[in-house]
Amino acid sequence: MSESEAPCLQKQWFYPFVLPSGKTVPSYHDGELDAIHHTRTTMMRDAIASAFGAPLPSKLAAIDLASHQGWFSAKLHEFGFDRIVGVDARTEHVADARLMAEALGHSRTTFRQSDVHALHADDLGTFDLVLCFGLIYHLENPIGALRVARALCRGTCLIETQVAPGQSGWMDFGSYRFVR
Repeated sequence: MSESEAPCLQKQWFYPFVLPSGKTVPSYHDGELDAIHHTRTTMMRDAIASAFGAPLPSKLAAIDLASHQGWFSAKLHEFGFDRIVGVDARTEHVADARLMAEALGHSRTTFRQSDVHALHADDLGTFDLVLCFGLIYHLENPIGALRVARALCRGTCLIETQVAPGQSGWMDFGSYRFVR
């Protein structure tokens, strides 16, 4: 186990990251949501292969909007993207994502703290792939966020969100144990 893995193993995570030593980090949901993360990863991998081919061409850049703890950014690194930028509004998520990227040795991945509406292509450039997973349903201005995603995109944009039109009351939020 490397020195950078120890702090990862001392906290609980939302995602089932597997460290280079082969150890899986502990989760605060006892693994009940792991199947959801793996399903989303498989769907993302298939969409990327469809859009860019397999193996991926070199020099592809991606941005992960609402990157949370960096799970999908890490997967983009594993898939072969050359440059990955993760963005999250919460400072603690950015710190977690940086910690994990260091432990995984993902030097091609960087993270920054920002509200999605404050991002501009003039500052960041454009990307072959824009990920927008689990963000839209949190926002007061989802259309504004979609406009930002489009402005940052020179290729493919993948959007995943929860939809429950016309529903009131509580609904599952990824699992029956997590409701809103």
